[in-house]
Amino acid sequence: MNYYKINQACGPLHHMPSMCKTWRGHPRRDRGNLRLMVLQVLQEQPQNGYGIIKTIKEKHGYAPDPAALYPTLQLLHDQGCVEVDEQENKKFYALTDEGKKYLQENSERINRMSESLGQPKWNSFPGVGKRVASLTGTIFSNYSYLDDAKIKRIEDLLDETRKRVGDIIFENSTD
Repeated sequence: MNYYKINQACGPLHHMPSMCKTWRGHPRRDRGNLRLMVLQVLQEQPQNGYGIIKTIKEKHGYAPDPAALYPTLQLLHDQGCVEVDEQENKKFYALTDEGKKYLQENSERINRMSESLGQPKWNSFPGVGKRVASLTGTIFSNYSYLDDAKIKRIEDLLDETRKRVGDIIFENSTD
């Protein structure tokens, strides 16, 4: 059995099936999340593009690429959700009544998005993230040296490691 055949790719983590679920919930993966983040930011006060990027980064730990943000702002403007005011060669975007209505209609989705964005990120555990990335790189960059028996040994070792990490996390915890 070839353990690394994956029937469907799910993003940059397609070679790690266990991480696909994580990628599916990523703010850059779900259609419309950037739109909702922008509207939430503008609900507080009008801002220019750089201010929107900075505020999203502060709130969600994710800075949208300007190449994604500006077309999204244009789309929101075309849909009547934001209005644009040009001041001193800078465009400031403000939420319209239609934008407020869109936020209200999508409040459940916003709650789900906020919950998933509230989960710890790899950069919260830089040492752990670096080691997991290094281990993943070692395994996948040396794929040609692996046969089914070695793959099975690695899987068993990873299962044991996961259990031991769980033991560490929950030791001395009271239920």
